[in-house]
Amino acid sequence: MTIAELLHHHGVHVPRYVTVGGRIVFSGVHATSSGFEHQSLGRVTQIVDHTFHGGTAESNDQVHSSRKWWDDEESVARHALAMDQCFPRFSYLPGEGEMGPCWGGEIDTGRGTFNALVMTRRDQGLPRVAVIGPKLGMHAGRRWVPSPHLYLNGNLCVAEESDWNLECHTVAVATGWAAHWLAAYTEWRFTKRWPADGVHAVAA
Repeated sequence: MTIAELLHHHGVHVPRYVTVGGRIVFSGVHATSSGFEHQSLGRVTQIVDHTFHGGTAESNDQVHSSRKWWDDEESVARHALAMDQCFPRFSYLPGEGEMGPCWGGEIDTGRGTFNALVMTRRDQGLPRVAVIGPKLGMHAGRRWVPSPHLYLNGNLCVAEESDWNLECHTVAVATGWAAHWLAAYTEWRFTKRWPADGVHAVAA
């Protein structure tokens, strides 16, 4: 049991933060006039509460209009600004055809580096997150065991659909959730146990 899990078990909420490179920290952070800073790792972003799950298909876009939201420059700029502030190493890929804007970059958990793609949706729902490499899972003898908390298509279950709030969340929030997911994944690779904190009790 981690310190964070122990405190959570006793009803103490432990805020998590993510560095610009993707490392999760929960101590050594202080507030500044422009946000949060870690004592040795620099600028960090607080991770919004969320819940991992998995095993089902991602929901389809619920689009009731032919209009593409990313044609509105202000809508895209809101996400782009947040990503520039929180994850400046990610690259922006504009929407094309039926595919909305997305951001690609490297998340370094401190115990593993992953190439991730965070894809917006036409209905502006919870962004989809895919890891381009490495393959997520581990060998158990001759058998390959896929990681827990993946959708059937291999994308990360970074949060419940209901965790996402379009009014106040941006792609940077989903990227922070992806970093938290990958930190839990690297813990699972080392311990063979997915950390309970941040998941449904039945899935822990």
